[in-house]
Amino acid sequence: MNASLLVNRLTDVLKEGIHVVDQYGITVQYNRRIEIIENRTAADVLDRNLESLEKGNEMDELLIEVLATGLPKINVMHDCVNTYGNSISVNFSFWPIIERNVVKGAIKVASDMTEIRRLRAENIGLTKDISQMSRIENSLVKLTDGFRIEDIIGESPQMEAVKSQVINAAKCDLNVIITGASGTGKEMMAQAIHNGSRRKGKPLVAENCAAIPENLAESILFGTVKGGFTGAVDRMGLFQLANGGTLVLDEFNSLPMGIQAKLLRVLQDGTFRPVGGLEPKQVNVRVIAITNEDPIKLMDEGLLRRDLFYRLGVITINVPALKDRKGDLDLLASYFLEKFGREVDRWPLYLDDEVKEAFEHFKWRGNVRELSNVIECAVNMVDRGNVIDISHLPAYFVSEIRGRESGSGNDRAKNFGLGTDTLSDYMSEVERDIILSALKQNEGNVTKTAEQLGMTRQALQHKIHKFEI
Repeated sequence: MNASLLVNRLTDVLKEGIHVVDQYGITVQYNRRIEIIENRTAADVLDRNLESLEKGNEMDELLIEVLATGLPKINVMHDCVNTYGNSISVNFSFWPIIERNVVKGAIKVASDMTEIRRLRAENIGLTKDISQMSRIENSLVKLTDGFRIEDIIGESPQMEAVKSQVINAAKCDLNVIITGASGTGKEMMAQAIHNGSRRKGKPLVAENCAAIPENLAESILFGTVKGGFTGAVDRMGLFQLANGGTLVLDEFNSLPMGIQAKLLRVLQDGTFRPVGGLEPKQVNVRVIAITNEDPIKLMDEGLLRRDLFYRLGVITINVPALKDRKGDLDLLASYFLEKFGREVDRWPLYLDDEVKEAFEHFKWRGNVRELSNVIECAVNMVDRGNVIDISHLPAYFVSEIRGRESGSGNDRAKNFGLGTDTLSDYMSEVERDIILSALKQNEGNVTKTAEQLGMTRQALQHKIHKFEI
């Protein structure tokens, strides 16, 4: 039997959707299951470069990113409409295909999780399921032994000021809002505040509010009472789990406005009613709220209640971006180099001068998290010796550095093709500039900007996150 035909037959009987591209981003495999999930046919994508397909497909963009960086992305949940017009929840994972340290392609695996989510919801009466409760209980043990104030790395004036604020916040029992760009270490600061406070021997519970389904938000936060409604069981919510300790609400501005109102009541007098319950519950919980967006803009856009902001933000700490922390880059790079080098038993390791210079001029849109990922990748790419050079760094990093060296704007366009820039890199920079300009014109209003650019608000939010704007 023909090998290609055999592969086609094998992938078509799988329950998972399979999408494979070669090193140039051209689709070489697209099975029947992925056709149904993504509502397009194999004829639409086979033998075509992903860049030539319709724009705004977030999963195609992630596949391109994995192809460029050589780093996998696992368990990305995405809601979409399938071929039959049904709304489905899909778990996507993206893996690079690497041969001799060279990315030869990438594969996307899609699993339809709609039925599993439905069964979970039924099993808990539209509340948290057992697996989710187990995850939260495990996080209590994990986070209680988390970061401490002395673990905060940084000697710049900006970080010294943040450390001072963290120390002062740990001394009192007031609610805190921590702001800052993605990857700056906001949750680390939250853990440090808890572990330096009088509540350090009590539970520390953390939850990403953006990951909570809207119809489950109330029951996840406040719990449920058996008999309160059909299928309901006695289940503690996050506030009860954190009683006596600290509750960290990441991306708290993602909570529906109605839940924000109920959250305000708990912050005011420490009481709430579980879903389906009549008797109020009393808790003693300190709340640390985290957001990577400007709270003032969120309030102006109607996404955050002003009274909730004033109740939560008694203390407000802004964690600076890595580019604003002068002098901390070398310190952090040395820390991560030793950490990951010891993990793979390859210490000591050193950065050559070209890498140091590249680090100094890189934008670091992902901040400390991105620096950590870049160094971890480099440490694992060193095959001999103990010096990390530019060839050991992720492909996207090298591409951007080379592109910066060959100029920007019109000069970059004129020089396109003379360096190592790809069309994808160039177009991404142009796209980022357009979005930035539109956001400035609309004074940061995401909804108006999306309308001006002719795209959905969700798609624009994805772009903003992608380009670290």
